[in-house]
Amino acid sequence: PAQALLLTFPDILYHSFYMKNTKIPLDLIFIDEELRIASFKENAQPLDETGLSSEVPIQYVLELNAGQRQKYALEIGDRIEFIRIK
Repeated sequence: PAQALLLTFPDILYHSFYMKNTKIPLDLIFIDEELRIASFKENAQPLDETGLSSEVPIQYVLELNAGQRQKYALEIGDRIEFIRIK
């Protein structure tokens, strides 16, 4: 099974990330407040300080190992589900 990190934000805003302290390539999946994929950045390179923008307002970011977006055929508009663990 794939492992991922889901980041959640209290507000719906444009967000930008960089890979400065990340040591493996990632796919960043940007998700809106309705839990639909709004945009993504594939194969973000380790230790790169280039900004990776969501390009649209979002509330969530799903970080996957590089290649997982394509492996699971994730596309803009697809809906995700998750269970919140408190």
